Amino acid sequence: MQCNSGKGWNMEHAMNDQMIAIVRSLYTDVFDTGNCPAVDSHYHDDAICHFNGKDLSIQSLKASMCDFVAAHTDIETRIESVFASGDRTFARLTRSVTDKETGVRRHIQLMVEKRFVGNKVQELWFMVDDDQYRTTWDR
Repeated sequence: MQCNSGKGWNMEHAMNDQMIAIVRSLYTDVFDTGNCPAVDSHYHDDAICHFNGKDLSIQSLKASMCDFVAAHTDIETRIESVFASGDRTFARLTRSVTDKETGVRRHIQLMVEKRFVGNKVQELWFMVDDDQYRTTWDR
């Protein structure tokens, strides 16, 4: 096995670190703080979100994020694992939320893959284990 320790490896490693930093920021800057406009700085205008067999536009994605944040309090996202490879990041998350209407606390498991073009997300895929979460995002 040959180890590539040249300049190309360093550039790829730096890009992976940058993508992971952006992904971490998305989970904390958007959901945990309710700062939905932060999406604009992290996604391309024509980004596509693949969810439940549907392709959502970035506008629909932002609206769903804002609806989710508006319906919950005490939002905390724990990143269980995250890594980058090539132009993609992969994350496994636990999102803990309290429903504002019922006061019920839920723990939601998510798996998210994001494809980057430059330093912004162009495409993402995600799976979630929570029926209420799926309903919010299933537009």
